[in-house]
Amino acid sequence: MDILPSKSELAKVILQVMEKSPDPISVTVMNEKVAKELNLSDDLLQIEEMNGTDTEFNYRMRWARTELKNKGRITNPSRGVWELTS
Repeated sequence: MDILPSKSELAKVILQVMEKSPDPISVTVMNEKVAKELNLSDDLLQIEEMNGTDTEFNYRMRWARTELKNKGRITNPSRGVWELTS
């Protein structure tokens, strides 16, 4: 069975995706681009997290963004929108 990337692996790809975008990027677009960069299958993207309220991929992406924000690498100027810090 395939395994989803770790939060740290996702964080690296998030930064790569954001570096390619001159404008702030929405969570939806970011998730799509990261999944595409990593060639993640639809089956992997649909695995539910333990409490069943969202997918494991979305859960890990949220934590990867939070960790990048805490490190000062990205910021969210408005809800659901992210950009690289200067």
